[in-house]
Amino acid sequence: MRSANLAYKQQLAEDEDRIRADTRKNVVEEFLLKDREKDKRLADALRQVEELKAKMQQGSQQTQGEVLELELEELLRQEFKDDDIMEVKKGQRGADVLQRVSDRRGRLCGTILWETKNAKWQETWLSKLRADQREAKAQIAVLVAVQPPSEVETFVEREGVWIVHRRYARVLAFMLRRSLIE
Repeated sequence: MRSANLAYKQQLAEDEDRIRADTRKNVVEEFLLKDREKDKRLADALRQVEELKAKMQQGSQQTQGEVLELELEELLRQEFKDDDIMEVKKGQRGADVLQRVSDRRGRLCGTILWETKNAKWQETWLSKLRADQREAKAQIAVLVAVQPPSEVETFVEREGVWIVHRRYARVLAFMLRRSLIE
């Protein structure tokens, strides 16, 4: 009986050790799973933060572009009260602002199409603006750039498009308008 009792206690101890080992193994596996879930959530959160940063930057650039466009519209309206200054609506094809130049008697003398860019210079802007100019039937196309090509200090006519540094847009507007009226 003693040997049966000893065998029973030994079996009980082995079962207890196996249960502890199984429990420990289950706890470790559960911990590793929770740890992986945490890592995945953290990685997902970091990815979302990067996506939000990119969206904010894009939104910021878009906002800066819209501000430049509004600044140009305001300048043209203040300086040329006889002219019809029309904003090209967002999402609509075309440049940013259309200026129908009128003389003092109210006669239409011509049209200037204005495009504003507040981004790193791209040559493709010229061909797009020329296409917009043809569609709008404008006599003159002007690209106002915050970052014009390095060789443009004030303004220059290139490939049928006037490229002007933002701070010289007023001066160029007076010159081009005068040429249309004359």
